[in-house]
Amino acid sequence: MDKALRDGIDDILNQRQKIKTLQEGIKESVAVLAERYDLKSTDLNKVIGLVEKERGKGGVLAAERGILDTAEDAVL
Repeated sequence: MDKALRDGIDDILNQRQKIKTLQEGIKESVAVLAERYDLKSTDLNKVIGLVEKERGKGGVLAAERGILDTAEDAVL
């Protein structure tokens, strides 16, 4: 294996480690925030995911509201 390929692989491995470290930090931040506001981490992650989608595409919250309204109507 030549040096350029080996260096490229090392670079990718370093990037993956950075991502793993960031993901662990995010998980901890979510846990702290959830505890502070007496929420479940899974619920807070859902909120964060919806906000992220809304910021990216728009209309996501309205669509989710529509789905929840339909489900609520079906239950009642």
